[in-house]
Amino acid sequence: MVTVDMLARFPLLAHLDREELEGLVNLCTVETRAEGEALVREGEPAEKLYLLLLGKVALDKRIQLGQRGTVRRANVSILGPGGAIGWSALVAPYQYTLTGVCLEACKLIVVDAAQLQDFLDANPRTAYRLMIGVNEMVGARLRDMVNMLTYFLSIVSHELKAPLAAVENYLQVMLDGFTGELNPKQQRMLERSIVRLHDLSGLINDLLDLARMRPEQIRSEFVRFNPREFGDRSIEDVRLAAKEKNITIKARAPQELRDIVGSPQRLRQVLTNLLSNAIKFSPPGSTVTLHSWDTEEELWIEVYDEGIGIPPEDQEHIFDDFFRAHNVGDVSGAGLGLSIAKKIVDAHHGRIWVESPYQEGKPGTKFTVVLPRDPLAHEEKHTDTLEGI
Repeated sequence: MVTVDMLARFPLLAHLDREELEGLVNLCTVETRAEGEALVREGEPAEKLYLLLLGKVALDKRIQLGQRGTVRRANVSILGPGGAIGWSALVAPYQYTLTGVCLEACKLIVVDAAQLQDFLDANPRTAYRLMIGVNEMVGARLRDMVNMLTYFLSIVSHELKAPLAAVENYLQVMLDGFTGELNPKQQRMLERSIVRLHDLSGLINDLLDLARMRPEQIRSEFVRFNPREFGDRSIEDVRLAAKEKNITIKARAPQELRDIVGSPQRLRQVLTNLLSNAIKFSPPGSTVTLHSWDTEEELWIEVYDEGIGIPPEDQEHIFDDFFRAHNVGDVSGAGLGLSIAKKIVDAHHGRIWVESPYQEGKPGTKFTVVLPRDPLAHEEKHTDTLEGI
């Protein structure tokens, strides 16, 4: 038999008083489940809310990187006594977002979702206070997930980047001829190996950035500098990849560009991603163009190519995490470069957009980035405007 004191021990119900808990008691039953039994399944209708009295439950989620990635199951958390499973029974569209599996024999309080919803409709004050508990529980779970992901990716990236950097250094020493003269075939193979290592290092960095990148973190790196710095370095970053496909990188810019305020490292990352994508999806022997100029208030950057283009139906999603256009084929990538580029541009109060095709009757894609020359001044102006409203 379920009692008020039993319900009062659950954090989800912490904001309800005894009278409200007494109303819930009549909706509750007690059930036991065996080890290995699934309580709820991701995607199925949320018909019951479970409150764990004894035992442990693993919460898992389906993970798929991109449309073509392998579907895997990842553990989100493990709940013990006091945990709640199936809060989706309280929130539209009333579908479970995780799969819950008993790790050992479990004893649970079970609440029928339809009866609970009727009870909350008749008691709006109780519904409001219960939703405070849901909000706190979900917020805490999200924070734990982000912290765990960031910590895990930090460790993995460190462990992977060190040996990769060592291998790349050895290959570069060989490529520079310090270990003996190379024939053309050996040189091509070493250059291709270094390009592949660059791709792998970029993927590791992208995964780490996805977990930890925050606008305030990017803005903490702001300095005044000349944009030619990150432009020249970005071209150098992709030089070998362009050489491998016999692609010409054409740079068009005025003799002088005025200083801007921003993060040189992050803006270099944006430009390197755009140039790298342009090279990946362009045919051998074609041209990739980097065009930049400035105005009194803004820096304009365009990167355009003669490649396969982006289908119109994919363009609205091109800056989403892990999204890859349907025509990319076997070209490597995780679909993170453009989403990270947009996060960086947004942190600079800039704009980024795509046009494909960008010239009538010609193939290719053009990305445009517009950055305020002083995003901190832009931020102050925006704050002043809000205060005046």
